[in-house]
Amino acid sequence: MRAYVVREHDGVWSASWESDHPEPVCPADGVVVEPRAAALAWSDVLQQTGGYVGAVPAPPFVSGHELAGVVVEAGPAAEFAVGERVFGFLPRPGAFAERVAASSAFVRRIPDELTDLDAAAITTSFLTADVGLFTVGRLEPGQSVLVQSAAGGVGRAAVQLARAVGVELVIATAGSPVRQAEAVALGATRVTGYDEFPEVVRELTGGRGVDVVLESVGGEVFDRSAEALAPFGRLVTIGASAGVPPRRLKLPFLWQRSVTVGGLHIANLLGGSPELLEPSWQRVLGLLAKGELDAGVALVIGPDEIPRGAEALRGRAVSGRVLLDFTR
Repeated sequence: MRAYVVREHDGVWSASWESDHPEPVCPADGVVVEPRAAALAWSDVLQQTGGYVGAVPAPPFVSGHELAGVVVEAGPAAEFAVGERVFGFLPRPGAFAERVAASSAFVRRIPDELTDLDAAAITTSFLTADVGLFTVGRLEPGQSVLVQSAAGGVGRAAVQLARAVGVELVIATAGSPVRQAEAVALGATRVTGYDEFPEVVRELTGGRGVDVVLESVGGEVFDRSAEALAPFGRLVTIGASAGVPPRRLKLPFLWQRSVTVGGLHIANLLGGSPELLEPSWQRVLGLLAKGELDAGVALVIGPDEIPRGAEALRGRAVSGRVLLDFTR
């Protein structure tokens, strides 16, 4: 079986398609899926190159977390039947392969309204954005939010979800005029660069700060995001795309400013407490079915073009999701 395998030798990381990877074993409560589409995320690129900030399986491992496809084998306790279209997110990487095994807890039926590409695009981005904003961040209509990296998959989803539930002040950051214009088109009230956002937040909130920040960049951006919070504000950190963890924030800052910092790791939640994600699944799928959200498919490539997709993400040449089309 072909699979895209990440390896490390003497500190040098590499990833390539290998034709002799073992076939997956179908779990009793799960399925084996033949992917038709899969999403290439920035976190996948970091994992493939050894630059991921956080836990990652020891190489060798098969890359990829998000997929959509057809069930080709179902276990005796599975919730799905052979031939059904499903999509999902794997807590541990393994999606970039000709066949993928997954527990029923990690996949869902694809709504008729969604294509395979759209289904593969929404799992990490919209689920992370929804849980981050509304479960961890407790964002409510009438409050304000700052979305960092609004041209990326999670950021695009967050801007749309915030507007969909009635949040009126959605401040967003993006790294170029083109990406900033795209964030405005998605519904952001005001879009700015990473250097100017503290001043913009002060201007638009009368110096009070925002109620919620969804932060995914890390490093200096995390530190300055915490300083942009209003009293009782909540900063939700979902990663460090810059590859640098936060540095300055100290515990006394939280006491003195009366703010909260929360974390979110969707893969770990899916692996340990998937039931906690049910409200977010229902909200996201409901809005998608109504046509109120854009799944964010930006670049579609063939499986053998993963390096091209990774380079597009690395160079910020794409806004939204990069999708592998396994039917090519």
